[in-house]
Amino acid sequence: MARAFGLGVLFVIGMVIAIVLALPIFLRSLVRGARSFHPRGTMCRAEIVALDHDVGARLAGAATVRLSGSTGNENSTEQTVLGMAIKLPCGQDLPLATFEAFLRLADATKHTNVADYLANEFASVSPWNVRGLGVVWLRAVPSAPSDAASGTRIERLDARIAAGHSTLVLEARDAPGPNAPVRARLAEVRLVDRLAADDPRFVISMFHTGAGFIPTGLRNGIRAVVYPVSQLARHLRGG
Repeated sequence: MARAFGLGVLFVIGMVIAIVLALPIFLRSLVRGARSFHPRGTMCRAEIVALDHDVGARLAGAATVRLSGSTGNENSTEQTVLGMAIKLPCGQDLPLATFEAFLRLADATKHTNVADYLANEFASVSPWNVRGLGVVWLRAVPSAPSDAASGTRIERLDARIAAGHSTLVLEARDAPGPNAPVRARLAEVRLVDRLAADDPRFVISMFHTGAGFIPTGLRNGIRAVVYPVSQLARHLRGG
């Protein structure tokens, strides 16, 4: 309880810090007419299959997943971190990325496989307070090993979907990091097919918590402010 309270306080502090960051984020999005980060992406229809009868079951059903590089155009070979944003009809949003902490962003950028979305693990970066589990870090781990397929990352994604190798397992862990203990295997995220185009109306909010996954901690507090600021700026430009 004390841990959850402390992380809740940090969330509020993060929102205050984000007020300072809001103006440059707004201007960056306004100038480019797109997201400040992850400006171009690939959308997929997905099916969430519960592995846990309580928490995982709240996520089960159809979903939309947006995969993206944090910088540059889609299919760019620029070395960067990748993102995976999951949107559920129940009103739950889950943003994940191929890094653990902002202080280790440079190392994560170097080790991200930008050629193949599903050759990476995606972490929640910050903790979440999940109803029925408490404070956890989320991690999506590909269920199939990386293959030697060639082509752009979209072509590799299409090939994986066609072969049925496009599933990630969403786990709740006791701490950040690839070796942290797994508290629960929540659900499989199965990418069913790729949509024809990126959708500018697709937005993620830290306040979309319909499945009982509540963002907490400093970084999520920052996200809670800068996400809508960026969304407002790009919508003003029609992006």
